[in-house]
Amino acid sequence: MHRNQAGSSWISKAIVYSLSSAFAGLIVGALLGIAGSFLSLSFRGAIGGVLAVIAVAAGSLEIFGRRIKPLQFDCPTPRHWMQKGPLRWATRNGLALGFGATSRIGFLLWYVVPLGALLSGSLAFGAAIYGTYGLVRGVAAPLILLSMIWQKADFSGWFLQQNKLMQVLAAGQLVLLGVAVAIVVGS
Repeated sequence: MHRNQAGSSWISKAIVYSLSSAFAGLIVGALLGIAGSFLSLSFRGAIGGVLAVIAVAAGSLEIFGRRIKPLQFDCPTPRHWMQKGPLRWATRNGLALGFGATSRIGFLLWYVVPLGALLSGSLAFGAAIYGTYGLVRGVAAPLILLSMIWQKADFSGWFLQQNKLMQVLAAGQLVLLGVAVAIVVGS
């Protein structure tokens, strides 16, 4: 394959992957937002308050070294997806990552995404919350690979070594978000 064809093929896969991930997030977020609209505002506020306390407690435990494993489907990408061709693989894998619940979840902070979309009670906010998650998750892998190509260095080992730091940062964000929700619900 010619070098330009290989480059454009890689770009096509990255775009399909990222857009599929964002699309899955938008759809799931919109559906959760709609579902949340059937809950009363006072009920959503009460649930938000309880979840805020849980978020602060769980995040604090993680900050101080007590790892809480997220409930998840800890499953890799099915190998048979790769046999269907690169664009189909990119589409399926992007959709799975954008949905999130069917792939590995590294941090408790992820649960804020679907719960936030549900408790927003809004199609637009739900889609924005989950769609942003899907887009960020879908764009991250191609950007990391692109930086590896440009820098001619493999950062994957470095990223894996930063897992503890990432856990603490995600836990800190979870605590701050829990505090913010508690303040909003309490006012």
